[in-house]
Amino acid sequence: MKQSLAEVRMKANAYYVDGVDMIFPTATMRHIGHMVRNVKPIEGYRAIVDQDTDRTYAIVKSGYKLIQHQKVIDNLDELCAEFPDYGTPKKEVWLSNHGARMKTRYTFGDVDFEITPGDIVHPTLESFSSFDTSLAQRILMGGFRVVCTNGMVVGKILGEYKRKHTTSLNLDRARNVLHAGMKDYSDAVGLWSSFTERDALANEVTLYETLNFHKDEKLSVESAIKKQGKVITWDDDEPKNREVEINAWELYNILTAEATHRVPDITRRAKILDGVAYGFKEAA
Repeated sequence: MKQSLAEVRMKANAYYVDGVDMIFPTATMRHIGHMVRNVKPIEGYRAIVDQDTDRTYAIVKSGYKLIQHQKVIDNLDELCAEFPDYGTPKKEVWLSNHGARMKTRYTFGDVDFEITPGDIVHPTLESFSSFDTSLAQRILMGGFRVVCTNGMVVGKILGEYKRKHTTSLNLDRARNVLHAGMKDYSDAVGLWSSFTERDALANEVTLYETLNFHKDEKLSVESAIKKQGKVITWDDDEPKNREVEINAWELYNILTAEATHRVPDITRRAKILDGVAYGFKEAA
């Protein structure tokens, strides 16, 4: 049953698959002011608000250009339709912070890359945008691991397009990200495959301590590391005094799965996945 607009507005987060029953807040820009005796406008600034609930998302300069979530998705649909050889992607949309932040993932399930026998990764195109200015408009190539349904940012960024929030998506730039990313995706698969052939380094084992995981998420990561690896030494108070034998690919997926499945906030999840990718890239 389709939710009413009011029901959706009451939720901080939402998730949609393949464009079914998607409902987005309509953001608009309004004048802001201050009051001593009478309300006086503040020149040069506007408030971005949900026009249905009056929820304020951000205060921005007057020249800020606002783009609606649906417009971002329409542009990405148009982009993916230009590459029929990649098949029809699965489209997923995540909203957080009362609809202010949006992540969209297109998973190209017809394109298979095998890391090890039976361990399949599909290429993804991911987009980030926001009304609350917490996320710049960003498009990048990633990966989706089928065996544990977690999303990953590739250790070597194949293609990325990033800019401030504007009234339209630069489809030429975004097209280059998708085309070049697909062309060079085997490089990322090669990097991931190399993880399966080595143990994780000491700084990779403790990488989660430097990421923006919350306490309960860190405990979950630690539990998985201890369960899947062989603990030689483990000092709860001093990360540098921890020694664990664990396959780098297994550790990589412990971290990405934790971010994918347990971190609800889009902004924090994106930063964690970037940190995982960067940490393993530096060690590669």
